[in-house]
Amino acid sequence: MNRRDFLRFGIGMGATAMLGGFAGCLARPKPGELPLIRYGGQYYPGEFLLYGKPEFWSNYEINVDHTIFSSGGENNEAMIAGIVDVNCGADTRTISLFNAIPDKALIIGTVQRGNRYTTIVRKDSHYESWEDLKGKKVATRFGTGAEGVLRKYYGMEGYIWEDFEYVNLKVEEMIASLERGLIEAFTAWEPTPAIAEAKGIGRVLRTYGDVALVPASIHTTKEFASKNEDSLIRFLAAHLDKADLIKNNPKEASKIASSAATKKGIEVSHEAFEKVFNRINFQIEFGEEVIDAIYGTAEFMLGAGKIPKIPEFAWDTSFVEKAKELRKEYAEK
Repeated sequence: MNRRDFLRFGIGMGATAMLGGFAGCLARPKPGELPLIRYGGQYYPGEFLLYGKPEFWSNYEINVDHTIFSSGGENNEAMIAGIVDVNCGADTRTISLFNAIPDKALIIGTVQRGNRYTTIVRKDSHYESWEDLKGKKVATRFGTGAEGVLRKYYGMEGYIWEDFEYVNLKVEEMIASLERGLIEAFTAWEPTPAIAEAKGIGRVLRTYGDVALVPASIHTTKEFASKNEDSLIRFLAAHLDKADLIKNNPKEASKIASSAATKKGIEVSHEAFEKVFNRINFQIEFGEEVIDAIYGTAEFMLGAGKIPKIPEFAWDTSFVEKAKELRKEYAEK
């Protein structure tokens, strides 16, 4: 067993033993006694679905103050400052969080993984691969997971960053820049690529689920988890219902998410959301594959000089497993 495997086994199982043992002697409180969970979400497709259907929470008699942050950095800052009790963030944000509060953070689930990043070219272009884009002006947002995935892909395929003429663009500017011919391609996280497709402006050149799993995880603190196990189980049961709706009825889920986005002042068609819901894995359960992927990203970031060290991650899968049992209980009522 190497050092990483040892740390992963020791910390992960330690958290499970601590919280699992605590759960056995905890009587479930009445719903009216449940504390409020302050949840920091992000502009992720599934988050708009949660925002548009608060019944996900009320079905399990839980109170959730759901804030959708515009960036993972802000979301992490809220967690570190104690403004939110639970948040979600991509693998790079998970790493940042554990470096900031190494003895406090805990992973209890995921919200999405897989084909989260997509490269889009104009619909009428002749480009079929990155080879065709050599020497062309392309865009991404520097310092994001999109850049990290691209650099991993280039390393696998033998490309270098300088093979392409890169432009650092905000995601809000990418579709218009592509349509006007200012760039030949852009790489971004969903739903921006799906919006470009739905508008008939772009088409998919490549997705990157085969390059990196890039999981976005659900985080809390060990202290909050130890004191609020029942609330977190209900919270995750709602997330499981959300994932189930996306998987089994993406059309209905996309309509709810689109309406919710509009209420937040963001125009994303239900067609775009449906493309996203069929492209990304929104599974809540997680295991070694997810933890390995986070460690892999940390190793890449360390090698690139993006972080000072690889943190030691702590996680507990028992919350999701108990949430699955709670869903069965409620289904039988």
